[in-house]
This record gives sequence, structure tokens and C-alpha cells, in this order.
Amino acid sequence: MSDIICPVCKQSLNKDGNCYRCESRHCFDIAKEGYVNLLAGNHKAGESIGDNRDMALSRKKFLEKGYFSPLADKIAELVISHGKSTPTVCDICCGEGWYSNEIIKKIPCNMLCFDLSKEMVRLGAKRKNGATFFVANLASIPLADKSVDVGFHLFAPFHDKEFSRIIKDDGIIVTAVAGENHLFEIKEILYDTPYKNDEAPPETELLTLVEKIKVTKKIHLESAEDIDALFRMTPYYYRTAEKDKQKLLGYEELDVTVDFAIFVYGKQRKA
Repeated sequence: MSDIICPVCKQSLNKDGNCYRCESRHCFDIAKEGYVNLLAGNHKAGESIGDNRDMALSRKKFLEKGYFSPLADKIAELVISHGKSTPTVCDICCGEGWYSNEIIKKIPCNMLCFDLSKEMVRLGAKRKNGATFFVANLASIPLADKSVDVGFHLFAPFHDKEFSRIIKDDGIIVTAVAGENHLFEIKEILYDTPYKNDEAPPETELLTLVEKIKVTKKIHLESAEDIDALFRMTPYYYRTAEKDKQKLLGYEELDVTVDFAIFVYGKQRKA
């Protein structure tokens, strides 16, 4: 039985030729790139939601240069250390699938990847690495209860109700937020009074925080294009005045600290 469920009736969705179909005959076509759109009620949704094509391509090009490899390596270590020989892993809010692709290189797994942005999912599916990609909403993940060994979730809203539902009783959710010194050198350029991030773990009443891990490294951004791409990947970009954004122009290279706080959650243990 498939781990993927129908977003309409919640029955198991199984691959049937060029579509996914449930017992109630709800049908979701597989796009030519290999992904399926599981946004219930509006199969055209996702075209204009989330990052657009240019943003998705910029993110893909930046990540493939390996600047964030220390974070990807640590996530892969956590998947491996969970101890399952072929775990079911879910890349939650997967973007263009770079992190899941790095994990697949290191451990055989059943990788399920979803994002709200069709452009991101389309790019991820083009990798043809054996992962299953689908467009879906974080608030209603089309996966069966207790179907996931390890879910990982990086720099996106935390939805503990859905995370608790989809992971197995011994499963874990791995989330990452910006560490206190993340991109501090860029902040020093942009702002008169640069600030450090609070590095607080997401709050939850349904999951138990079992471990915190720090990953910090100084990277060398090799071009103005890479500096701009990284800045656009952050929430700082949307909170910064245009006049301050101009301060980054003219930098052709830059040494920057990447600093991540990783939090590992499990299901609450009954007293």
C-alpha cells in the first residue's frame, strides 16, 4: 500500500500508469517531469504560489555549488543514525530537492518530497533520482498516519499537528533554523545595527525536543551573483529597504558565516 493518500478522501493513492488513483477513483495525473499535483480542489493551484521559476533556478544553481553542504551532511547523518536500513524519509517543503538529493547519495531510502511551489517541485522531479515529488500544502500533508521514519524540514513554518501525525511512533522530525550568527557579515553591510538571530526552537505541544545540534562554517561566496542569490533566499531580503539592499552591490566576493541550529523532535512519551 502506498504511503501517499488521496487529498480528497484520504484513501491510499497508488500509481496507475500515468496517474495516481485511489479506490474512490479520484485521479491525479503525473506531469511529464514525473511529479504529481496533490493540491485538493484546484489542480492548477501551485503555478503562482511560492517561488517563481527564476527564483527556483537561482536557488538550485546556488545550492549545487555546495555552500550549504555541511547542513546537508548533518541531516544525512541523522537519517543514517536513526537506524533503519531503507527508511521512509519525507523532505517537507523540499524546495528544488537539493537536500533530499544529497541524502539519497548517502543512504538508500524511500524519499517523499513535497512543496507548495510547483516550480520548485518540477525542478526536483527533473533530477530523476528515485524520489517521489508532489505539490502539496504543509497544513494537509497527503501522507498516511505513521508512515514516515524521518521527516526533515528546513527554514519553513512548523506544523506540529501534521508532523506528529505522519511520523511513526519511533520516528523523528528534524528541523533547522538560522543560527545566531547566520550571515552576520551580510547584516553588517546592510544594517547600521546588525542583530543576531534568537535561535529559538519551534514551540510544540505535540512533539518532544530530544536534541539540538549546531552546524557552523565560514564560506567564501565567489561572485556577486552568489551573494545576491543567497540574500534572496533569506527573509532578510523582504524586510530590507531598497536603499539598504543597494549596499551589497559592488561586492564581487565575500566571506560569510553560515550558522544553523538543528532541532530533533520525537513523539511525546506517555507518562
